[in-house]
Amino acid sequence: MAGDFEDQLRAELAGIQAEVERLENKRRLIHELLSNESGSAAGAASAAKPTRRRAARRAGAPAKRTRRPRGLITGKVREFLGQQSEPVHATEILAFLEQNDAAPQSAKPMPTLQSTLQRMKEMGEIQNTGRNRWTLISGGSGGGEGSAAPVARSDGPPVVTSTTTFGARPLGNQ
Repeated sequence: MAGDFEDQLRAELAGIQAEVERLENKRRLIHELLSNESGSAAGAASAAKPTRRRAARRAGAPAKRTRRPRGLITGKVREFLGQQSEPVHATEILAFLEQNDAAPQSAKPMPTLQSTLQRMKEMGEIQNTGRNRWTLISGGSGGGEGSAAPVARSDGPPVVTSTTTFGARPLGNQ
């Protein structure tokens, strides 16, 4: 009985050693492939999982663009529309922004500009006179430069911006 047990253990040991040799050969082949691809054994670990940024740099893509300062686009739109006596088409606004290095930095700058123009319209700073032509509402933004308060409008229902004070709890939860 001890002999059978010993034979069984030897067979299991031989199977385990064969599996270890197979895995070692597989590891060696993978290591060789990685070192051939990257050109060095040291770069093999980092080449195994390239990041998007690293892949973009290898492909010759430009470095990541820096973000525009907050309010640059809206400020330039106000400046441009303030100089105009007639309503201006959005493509002319975009051309002005591109000339002044203030255009939206996205793959599709026109939809981004349209979003900005719509937001400015909702704030009461500009108006769409039709056919994507925009003009500055006389009186500016209501309170001069830097004012964040929207202009009171009489062309529709009032807009409720908040019904609670920040940090206040509703009465039902006390």
